[in-house]
Order: sequence, then C-alpha cells, then structure tokens
Amino acid sequence: MRRILLLLGLAAALAVPAAVLAASRTDGTLSIKRGHATIAIRLQRGTAIGRMANGTIKIRDVSPYDGPPPELRNCRRRRYPNPSTTVCTGRRLTFRALDGRFVLNLKGSGIYLSAVGRGSVDITGAADPNIPNGVMSVDNGPYQPISDFETIFSLGSSTP
Repeated sequence: MRRILLLLGLAAALAVPAAVLAASRTDGTLSIKRGHATIAIRLQRGTAIGRMANGTIKIRDVSPYDGPPPELRNCRRRRYPNPSTTVCTGRRLTFRALDGRFVLNLKGSGIYLSAVGRGSVDITGAADPNIPNGVMSVDNGPYQPISDFETIFSLGSSTP
C-alpha cells in the first residue's frame, strides 16, 4: 500500500511542474502587409495563411499526420522535391498551413501573411530603393517597416 501511495505522490509531484510549464507558453503573432521580401518561418506548432502577388512559396510539412495538409492555389508551376515539400511559383498565389509543424519559405512581392504559433522567423527585405519592403507587426505590436537587412526573431514566448 505504501508503494502505491509513494508512486501516486511522485506522479503528482512530476505532473504539476509539467502543467505549469505548458500553461506558461504563449503563441506569438506575425502580420505582414505589402511585403517585398524573403521570409522563412519555422513553426513548431501553428497556423499561417496568406497571399502573394508574384513569387515562390515552399512549404514543408514537418509532421504530415498532425493535421490537414497545407494548401497552395493558383500555382503556375508546382513541384514536389520530396513527399513532404511543395514548391509553388506563380502570380496571385494563396496558401494555408493550418494547425501543425511547418517550414514556410516565401520570396516575392505583394506578400500578405498572418501567422500564429511558436517558432522562429527570418525576414530580409528586397533592398530595392525604388520599392518599399512593406510593414510587419509582431505580437500585436505596431507595424514597423521591414528592414533591408536580415532580421531574426522568435515567434511566441514563455512567461516566467
């Protein structure tokens, strides 16, 4: 009887810190308007939707069985470099990667993107002096211009 009580007490003691740690994580948000840039998003868990006037989108579904597959529309040219990766090139592209682990790479102009989740983001503006790079907002903050230089940041955070 003592062994059972000891095991139950130990299991409860280990479960409480794990639950507190999981509850302290928060999803981050990213919004991009009128982007003219190269964007790489690595979502550990999250959702990304958007559209692009002209360019290339590459989406890799890291864990293909955890949710619906990513959707790409209006592809002029579609390639599958491997079973979990789709590359789409064209105009007026739309994409959707819902509730999963994804790696998204976008390069083009007229990018409108919304992402929610946890992961990392790498954005580099097009560095064309005649065309603005667009604006971005992180974690519901004010919109800031996208820099010509590489900007790397985390999406989502842990509160202490």
